[in-house]
Amino acid sequence: MGSVKEYFSSLGSGVLSLLKGMQVTGKEFVTPKITERYPEDRETFKWPERFRAILRLKYDQDGNHKCIACGTCERMCPNGTITVETKMVDTPAGTKKKKLDRYIYDLGSCTFCQLCVTSCPTDALEFINDFEQSVFTRDKLVKKLNYLPEKPEPELTEEEKAKLAAEREAKIAAAKAKAAAAKAAREEGGAPAPAAKPQAEDPAVAKALAAAKGDPEKEAKIRAALERAAKLKAEREAAKADNNSDKENK
Repeated sequence: MGSVKEYFSSLGSGVLSLLKGMQVTGKEFVTPKITERYPEDRETFKWPERFRAILRLKYDQDGNHKCIACGTCERMCPNGTITVETKMVDTPAGTKKKKLDRYIYDLGSCTFCQLCVTSCPTDALEFINDFEQSVFTRDKLVKKLNYLPEKPEPELTEEEKAKLAAEREAKIAAAKAKAAAAKAAREEGGAPAPAAKPQAEDPAVAKALAAAKGDPEKEAKIRAALERAAKLKAEREAAKADNNSDKENK
């Protein structure tokens, strides 16, 4: 009698266990599937934006990037993954400018720490989630990120050209006034005399002041140089008058 009771008791326990298992199986049967069907669904699947796969130099719709070739990303990279090569170019303003020549990125040694992106002062870099970078040789993992040809420096407008010319003339006039003041100081030995009001009847001086109009700092420099020149001129005239007076008294 006891064995029959134990038989039916174990049979009931087995049936209950089977029902619990079927319950879990039925629940998973109707649950939406999470299995990835890559690469069949690569066109429709949206990869997480925070996933980092490869570094990229940002280009706008006109093909321009914001990299100023400062080398900050190269210095911040812990693995030496980045190499920034620069070149010097002539600008329409007649000055030299450092520009990006080649931006080399070695994907094979990148740890995706994103220090290059966060330290960039112009926000010129970003990581994208394009992870399909399988190659047969490691040298193909070395990539040139500035793949578009560098554009020439934009030409100056007529207003910018006029402003540069005015600034150049103002600098020349200030330099001439300073040189004249220094020469007069050497000739007179720097004898003190009351300051005289600078004269601006000279066409070159008037032109320089007109060119510096709107720039208080440049205008102040020109006027200071003119004041020094006028002061030295007044000292020379006073000394000359004293000499003539001494001669007449003798």
